[in-house]
Amino acid sequence: MRQCDVTIIGGGPGGSTLAALLAKQGRSVCIIERDTFPRFRIGESLLPFSIDIWRETGVLQKIHDAGYIVKNGARFVVDESLEEECFWFRNGLDTDHPYAFQVQRAPFDQLLLDHARELGVEVLQPLEATGARFTADAAIVETPQGEIQSKLLCDVSGRWTFLSGRQGQRRIHPSHRKVTAFGHFRNVVRCEQDPANIIIVRFGETRMGWFWLIPFADGTTSVGVVADVGYFKDSGLGPAEFFNKSIADSRAMAPRMKQAELCGAIRTESDFSFTSDHHAGDRWIKVGDAGAFIDPIFSSGVFLSTKAAELAAGAIKAAFAINDFSAAAFAEYEAQIRHGTKVFWAFIDAFYNRDFLKQMVTSRRRPLLQKSITSLLAGDIYNQKNQLISYLTSKGGAYADKEVEALLG
Repeated sequence: MRQCDVTIIGGGPGGSTLAALLAKQGRSVCIIERDTFPRFRIGESLLPFSIDIWRETGVLQKIHDAGYIVKNGARFVVDESLEEECFWFRNGLDTDHPYAFQVQRAPFDQLLLDHARELGVEVLQPLEATGARFTADAAIVETPQGEIQSKLLCDVSGRWTFLSGRQGQRRIHPSHRKVTAFGHFRNVVRCEQDPANIIIVRFGETRMGWFWLIPFADGTTSVGVVADVGYFKDSGLGPAEFFNKSIADSRAMAPRMKQAELCGAIRTESDFSFTSDHHAGDRWIKVGDAGAFIDPIFSSGVFLSTKAAELAAGAIKAAFAINDFSAAAFAEYEAQIRHGTKVFWAFIDAFYNRDFLKQMVTSRRRPLLQKSITSLLAGDIYNQKNQLISYLTSKGGAYADKEVEALLG
């Protein structure tokens, strides 16, 4: 039986970042990853508040050296009116996080996992965890190659949700059932203010959907449409046909895609947002998408995974210091994860609200509001000075122009 201090299920950005942080603490770590890398993943636009975490793991210079496009901001467009605004990360409430990256996930995830391996992390790949059990003294993971025993199990398995599925704790969000169709293209017209920026285009009067446009350093561009599953089903179209019709019907996207050439095939995924009843228990914790997956409008997936990894690493360090791996020892971690998820959920609900969307694309008239929105877009979700956070989390989807003006006018 293999033994280590911490076992991690999942070698994506969250798992490899957590492993690197724990290795730097001097812990022995084993990652179990069921896929062979490199492998395709969506979620290609990163947020600035991951930069400090990767600087701490020591991988940041490697990311720079890999030549990824540096992302300086995000452009939001209302499709029907073509109203728009570009948010520059350098202009947020916190001016120390001015950039992020646009990455193709296959080589990027490989880079992070290789870095963890270089720090001494044992990576078992490809190998699937088939079960887990917990005793008073250990967490034991079962695999086809035998068992692995450790003090703590960290589930960073992404939307596979290794633990939540077995625990019956996976709770689908009732109003965020989405379908995504996407592909990589050449000859796409990129953002005019800065060709490195992501573009998000909102369409529909209710919760119908949005487009993304993410540029890569090799000249290709990731383009996708996200829509309510009911809207997709009512169209009677397959994913590729739905993608093409959505683009053709879009005032903002059709001109950008006029000369576009598809590289490969149109892919599809179901983005059914969910959360878990618990993010930590006796000798286990969930990190990133393994505990909660939210609508990816604001490119929050990789950031929430890496931020959760940072928070988990701190909680695990404290747990080893007192030799306590109970649920109570991870109570603060649980509260931090729930707060961060709540902030993004509130921001997402606001985005789908036409009144708030109007405020976003006209926010240059209200400098403090624009700074506050920019900070959220950068991933600055624990900033207590950002009054927009407390406002959004208190509203439950109902927004008032006069209230926002009084608060952040």
